Amino acid sequence: MTKSKSITGLSEFTANGNKYYLADTISPRRYKEYEKLSPMLSHGLTWQNVYANLMQAYNALNKPMPEPVAAGTIIHNIMNGIRDIDNENRLHPALMMCALVINREGEDESVYDKQLMAAKIEDWEKEGLDMKSFFGIALNSIHGFKEILIKSIQEKIPALENELQNIPK
Repeated sequence: MTKSKSITGLSEFTANGNKYYLADTISPRRYKEYEKLSPMLSHGLTWQNVYANLMQAYNALNKPMPEPVAAGTIIHNIMNGIRDIDNENRLHPALMMCALVINREGEDESVYDKQLMAAKIEDWEKEGLDMKSFFGIALNSIHGFKEILIKSIQEKIPALENELQNIPK
């Protein structure tokens, strides 16, 4: 069994004979696509995440002044995140987000071409690159994701500390 290759921390790498660079900017055209992918990734990560988002939607509907638009947006994002999960032709949102900012040598960064994005992902798959690397790049690029993750972890620390104290020694 071949071990996946990590690209974590690299600013350039080669995959399937093509040289790639991690860009530190994104064109307006590609950013439009990024905005479509961001909720698909952040709302469809885990069942715990789906549950937490459904709880947000529920709470938005059960406030003294209900917020049905906010609840509907959350539910819509969840649906988009899980809609095509079993589709063999589905391109994972994390990989698509990365394809927007990881460019082939000589690629025009101002142009969005879905076929080129799919070809880049195919290169990465053929090269056996580690999916965790792409999750890191994609999640780090979502505005506010780190802050939400940190807050969520901080909220869970007291319960985890309590559980640790109750473990028999």
